[in-house]
Amino acid sequence: MSKFIKTITIILSITAATSVNANSLDTLERERAKALALVLNKSISIGDRKKQLENSKLKLLDLERITINSKDINKNPSYQTIKAFENFDFTFLVHSSLEKEKSFSISWLEKLGLTTENLMNTRVIRK
Repeated sequence: MSKFIKTITIILSITAATSVNANSLDTLERERAKALALVLNKSISIGDRKKQLENSKLKLLDLERITINSKDINKNPSYQTIKAFENFDFTFLVHSSLEKEKSFSISWLEKLGLTTENLMNTRVIRK
């Protein structure tokens, strides 16, 4: 039994020593991906989606503020950081949508080019 305890102790110490250290931009991107997956999820009701999107919006807003105000970003920006700020409307989705006075899901879809007008102008053809 003592070998088992020693093994568990070693595994736990290795796990603690190699913990994941995600920066604020990675955390923001992960949360944004969850929010967009929620927007595209058709298996939940409209009421549940609205409630969950409001919670996601608040989380994203906080994470966007943390990312924008991070001092580590300015010191030595990585390629990922540079691209994130070049694509401000996609990266900082909630801030962008608040500036446009639209929901972040509508803002994201419009940035992709999926507006109502564009969708209405498409033709359905059968091959």
